[in-house]
Amino acid sequence: MPIGYMTLIYFLLFTYLLFIFPFILQIIFYIASIRRNINTIDISMEAQSSENPPKVTILVPVRNEDPHLVTRLLYEINKLNYGHDKIEVIIISDDLKKDFLKLKNIIENTSKHVDYEVKLLWRPYAKGFKAGALNYGLKHAKGEIITVLDADSLPEQNLLKKALSALRKGYDALMVKWLPSNPNENLLCEAIGSYQKFAFKTLFEGRFKVLGYTGLAGSGFIIRRKVLEKLGGFNENCILEDVDLGLRLFLKKYNIGFLTNTYVSLEVPSDYLSYREQQKRWAYGAAQVMKRYFISILKSTRSIIEKLEYSVYLSQYISSLLLLLFTLLATLLYLAYGSIDFIFKPLLTLWVFVFSIYTGLFIHFNVRGGLSIFRAIRIAGRISGVTYPMMPHLMLSTFKALIGIRLFWLVTPKGARKREFKVRKRFPLIYETLYFILLALLLFGVLSKGYLLISSWILLQLSSAPYFYYMFLKEKI
Repeated sequence: MPIGYMTLIYFLLFTYLLFIFPFILQIIFYIASIRRNINTIDISMEAQSSENPPKVTILVPVRNEDPHLVTRLLYEINKLNYGHDKIEVIIISDDLKKDFLKLKNIIENTSKHVDYEVKLLWRPYAKGFKAGALNYGLKHAKGEIITVLDADSLPEQNLLKKALSALRKGYDALMVKWLPSNPNENLLCEAIGSYQKFAFKTLFEGRFKVLGYTGLAGSGFIIRRKVLEKLGGFNENCILEDVDLGLRLFLKKYNIGFLTNTYVSLEVPSDYLSYREQQKRWAYGAAQVMKRYFISILKSTRSIIEKLEYSVYLSQYISSLLLLLFTLLATLLYLAYGSIDFIFKPLLTLWVFVFSIYTGLFIHFNVRGGLSIFRAIRIAGRISGVTYPMMPHLMLSTFKALIGIRLFWLVTPKGARKREFKVRKRFPLIYETLYFILLALLLFGVLSKGYLLISSWILLQLSSAPYFYYMFLKEKI
């Protein structure tokens, strides 16, 4: 066989393994998550009580947020089952001055009706992304414990009490699960909310049960202030400061726990374009962190399994790029060298097997949550139908991060601000359409040669197009 042929075969296998491995890990993590008595943080009612709890500072960064969401959050914090004299809330505004002044008036009025201290800070020059705002707030914080909440957060009433109990068991930082606060807003919110809960079940709870550590997400994490300061605060050069901080905690071997018995509710995007903007930002940030710390991960004193797992965890969004590379390589091999069914058939069979199990567990999770099987199947199809078309955007965001090109994105609209962004639904789906055209051309090329296996693979990727365009044009997503 020609040297070039074998090189392409090996590269095909390499991209395939990198693409499929995150799904296998999620399967393992989900199975672990539904097992009891393995690596959970047991919090007794006695441990929750405390005569002298430490002071907690809640940092709330805001930028172009609906002021009424901030007001709602302040009232929700007032319901927390924790000594209000031990709570301070610091709101850091990166808004334009006119918007800040409006927010200031609303917060000054609201602060009269709550029992804890509220501070409002303004940064006239927003720099360092969300991390910059958090670091600015940290300089003014008095608390021993730092909690980060987004403006749309709705914390469970015992969140701080349960977190304190876990911290006293030796944890340095904690993450709690996210629940969607608007799953009934429309069909897309229902689908995104279901997938978000599944992701926390696998990538946080299951991961913690299997490996004894977890990552952090942008709202609802709690960390000891002295630990945060030892790490140098939040990284202002990264747009995913939460993922960055979680990795630095991992590399320094701090104990990061996951609390299953408390939560923070948050809004999920209510239209496709908002969801796409969110995922673009997350894909860029994940690749940015991976690029920055890959060598540090390899050199760390963590075990080989932990290093590999964390690398795979950070590489989830790269799977979109790997999927395209795998499809292009397979198509090239078929067209240039003839049938490669001998290698493609087992790869396709394994993928169908893994994907079927993964989808089945997602359906199982939703059925356990009280949905009917039929509804769970529809949600699985819906999230797949709206996620796959955004792959070219995820690829482009990942590529930009890897080569150091800055990403521009829009803040996900929440609350009343959603109405201001409705006009964006008319923006043409250029990259989605070009991507589907590329797949159609590849399909035509291999189908004209009679290669049915690779044709079925490409057709499977094209299958979401009719559903996606129908739902988008009907403004259902």
